[in-house]
Amino acid sequence: MADSAASADVLDTPEAGRRIVRGGAVKVTGFVVVTLLAVVGVALVTRYLGPDDFGQFQTVLALVTIVQTITDLGMAPLGIREFSQRKGEDRERFMAVLLGLRIASTVAGVTLAVIVAVVLGYDETMVLGTALMGAGVLLGMMQGTLAIPLMTQLKIGTTTALDLLRQVGQTGLYALLVVAGAALLPFYGVTIPVQGALVIVTAILVRGVISLRPSFDLQQWLALIRPTLVFALAVAVGQLYIYTALVLTELVTTAFQTGLFAASFRVYIIVAAVPGILVTTAFPLLSRAARDDRDRLAYATQRLFEGTAILGGAALLLCVLGAKPIIAVVAGPEYADAVPVLQIQGVALALTFVIATWGFTLLAVHRHRAMIIANVIAMTVSATTVLILASAHGAKGAAFATVLGELTLAIGYVVALSRIHGAMRPQVGRVVRAIPPLALGLAAGLLVPVPAVIATVLGLVVYGVALLLFRAVPDEVLEHVPGPLGATARR
Repeated sequence: MADSAASADVLDTPEAGRRIVRGGAVKVTGFVVVTLLAVVGVALVTRYLGPDDFGQFQTVLALVTIVQTITDLGMAPLGIREFSQRKGEDRERFMAVLLGLRIASTVAGVTLAVIVAVVLGYDETMVLGTALMGAGVLLGMMQGTLAIPLMTQLKIGTTTALDLLRQVGQTGLYALLVVAGAALLPFYGVTIPVQGALVIVTAILVRGVISLRPSFDLQQWLALIRPTLVFALAVAVGQLYIYTALVLTELVTTAFQTGLFAASFRVYIIVAAVPGILVTTAFPLLSRAARDDRDRLAYATQRLFEGTAILGGAALLLCVLGAKPIIAVVAGPEYADAVPVLQIQGVALALTFVIATWGFTLLAVHRHRAMIIANVIAMTVSATTVLILASAHGAKGAAFATVLGELTLAIGYVVALSRIHGAMRPQVGRVVRAIPPLALGLAAGLLVPVPAVIATVLGLVVYGVALLLFRAVPDEVLEHVPGPLGATARR
């Protein structure tokens, strides 16, 4: 355990910030590779299954995610926070209890998801698919829990490699099913062998750091749940409402419109993982700073806000300028009508990037009730507008509802942060400087008469260069920008 403690101590040093910046770059690079592999897998699946079957596939995925999120009690970020703040035997005991509790709650969630699928009238394939996806979720949860020490010790290269292995396995199995001419059902079970293998690899990596034996003690579970229930609800509701849009869309519009929204939603979820990856990398530092140094916490939160905001601008450019080729690659010509849907959701993505920073900061300082209130309001706005707009305007209406939900959540989080103390209120000065670069990037991509792929690359390049020239990039990131542009921006 001494090695573990020594590794965790990096959180108390200035090296933690540098590791997070470098690790964030590694994570994003790894994510790009993972995303490219995911795009290949999604492209194979969407083309092979067609809009109707893919809509069913994505609907089952959304249902399993919703129910699992509810029953999981937000234990993944709780584990990172508590591992960062506990020591010695208390930490080891906590991890054993956490693993046992997450196994039990996930089994309950999968069972509930199957029951809900039956109640909603899903056909036999969708019901069985719910069970198969649920089994994959269980194994993924086990692997994620075991990987908490790797994340907290900032072993970012290792966790990135595990993510890469996961996507290689899933994409490879999707390809094999397509070549074999498989029916819809086996596609639901692709994650089972992949996640099972990763559980074994991760257990080997953390052996000796934490106990691999889960604790199935009801009293210990209750002792863990009682003081953290509000935390769990905050995380669960925060993850829940975005998936609700797809489930509700399937209920109020046609299978074809659901398929269009599912294609755009799939891209949205993939890109929306970027801020989560970056802020999760920094979450151990946020948790330690929340315990020991609120000034350090305010500084870290502000820098993360600035960094994720400019990345959100890049996501907006990607979706607006690149929607046509993205949908063409991911889904194929049958989904051409999903292009404007993705362009609308690009606005939601820009908001998602900054929301991630604020949400994890609120978790770090235990402002759980404020998160619940903000997320419940956002979910109410999103669900209501989906039912109204999706029934009237199909996939485009559901996309607008996503934007409204994210905007509502962003406002709620800003209010919650501002009530902590003045230093936690987001400062928008540097972020405002990113607006002209964003406008220049959009103009370059929309006005220059070149193919959409080239226009997208051009817009992103113009945006990136203009960010440096307008001094909109945080200093900690500028330290790692090479060449004359980096030197100019640092002056």
